[in-house]
Amino acid sequence: MTTWDHVIIGGGIMGASLAYQLTRHGNDKVLLIEKSFPGAGSTGKSGAILRQHYSHEITVAMAREGLDWYSRFEEEHGRSISFNRPGMAFICTDDNRPNLERNVELQKQLGVQTEIIDSSDLRELEPGGTFRDDECAAWESEAGNVQPVQAVNEILTVAREQGTEVLFGRRVVSLIENNSTITGVTLDDQQQISAGNVVICAGPWSGQMLKEAGVSLPLTAVRPEQAFFEPPPGAHERRLIYGDLTNGLYWKPELAGWTRVGLLDMDEDAVVSDPDHYDEGVSHQFIQGCRQKLSRRLPHYAHSPSWGGVGALYTVTPDSHPVIGPVPGREGAWIVSGFSGHGFKMAPAVSRGVASILGSAPAGSFDPDFFCPLRFDKGSPIEVTYGYGILG
Repeated sequence: MTTWDHVIIGGGIMGASLAYQLTRHGNDKVLLIEKSFPGAGSTGKSGAILRQHYSHEITVAMAREGLDWYSRFEEEHGRSISFNRPGMAFICTDDNRPNLERNVELQKQLGVQTEIIDSSDLRELEPGGTFRDDECAAWESEAGNVQPVQAVNEILTVAREQGTEVLFGRRVVSLIENNSTITGVTLDDQQQISAGNVVICAGPWSGQMLKEAGVSLPLTAVRPEQAFFEPPPGAHERRLIYGDLTNGLYWKPELAGWTRVGLLDMDEDAVVSDPDHYDEGVSHQFIQGCRQKLSRRLPHYAHSPSWGGVGALYTVTPDSHPVIGPVPGREGAWIVSGFSGHGFKMAPAVSRGVASILGSAPAGSFDPDFFCPLRFDKGSPIEVTYGYGILG
């Protein structure tokens, strides 16, 4: 039986980032197992928005660490992840202004370049946009994004250069258990692999994997839908990222030139029982609904060409924050899942923090107690400010 210090299950942004960190600062033997290809699950369909607007000191600091890490990646490694910094505005009405101001003040204290702007400022940022006099926004000039598939592949490439071994096209069918200790994994060809630590970064497959090992955590796979539109003639040349609490949607520029549009309310997302077989398309009704909402804000999108849409995958928890830490009752196993749409922002800080605990990286902004898998059993969920879990 082959033995590794760490076996990582899942080749999305979380697994790739953890492999990078574990081999960046130490000589541990790391194996990453991906049943398909890098980013085949949630990562590949992500908007990969990198913003620091959060409601808690810990998540602001983690998002800040992540944004800084992505911004330096190409310079440090000579590999492009198409990092871009268009800036982001969170729009709300005056009813939500106290929450917005409280969060912006917290973010400023932690070094985030952000400010409250009014509707006249929004009209300057987005000429041709429609903004009510009772609306304001948190403007974050440093916010950006990366190309998700490119990013996960380049991060994993660097991890492999640092010594990570990778198995693509191989599925973990079970965890090997000995007296409530996880000692390795069994693959789909019945090959057994021994490990000092098994880290489950399998996104929407994580919950079922834990259930088969006799552990139940509140991880649910859901299907958020996204639509794509071609910017019409008259669209402002400087295309920003927006979170629009008034209309319940977000939109961002894509590398291909399109505009990605999604809804903020994850409660509307359908539950996915089998992530291997789910509807990856979207309906004409959904696309038209997104167009209608977007054109309330940007009227020139009312008749813009549609490039269809996609049904993506999120793994959500009851408080829309991840579960990160040792698997309860299963020594030797870790769970890193349930990011509820926050994965790209959090991946650098989470991976560095987990690698630090496992012994191969300096500590960062990650606080393991905050994301404890047992917090729901203890009645201590993380509070959400705006009513939309995806906003944190």
